[in-house]
Amino acid sequence: MRIAGTALSGMQAAQVRFEKSADKIVNAFSVPEQPEQTAAEPVNGVRALDVSSTAFTANENVFIEETVNMMTASFAYEANINVFRTWNETTEKAIAELTA
Repeated sequence: MRIAGTALSGMQAAQVRFEKSADKIVNAFSVPEQPEQTAAEPVNGVRALDVSSTAFTANENVFIEETVNMMTASFAYEANINVFRTWNETTEKAIAELTA
């Protein structure tokens, strides 16, 4: 019976991991509400730099990393289902042999 309990525990852990990764993906692309801000005045004699924001790149990295985590969790879930299947087949064969 430990096999079934271990497989069930593995399935639950994979489910939690999948859900946490999905949550992180959703939160990475949401923009929190911020109070209205006023623009700062430019400083005399300082040339403006052409700097692009890295916020979207960070969100893309989160998306890629968490997508991989979700795939890993789904593979772990499937592996634990296969453990259940194998355990069930083995148990059925053992019972058939004992009752024969």
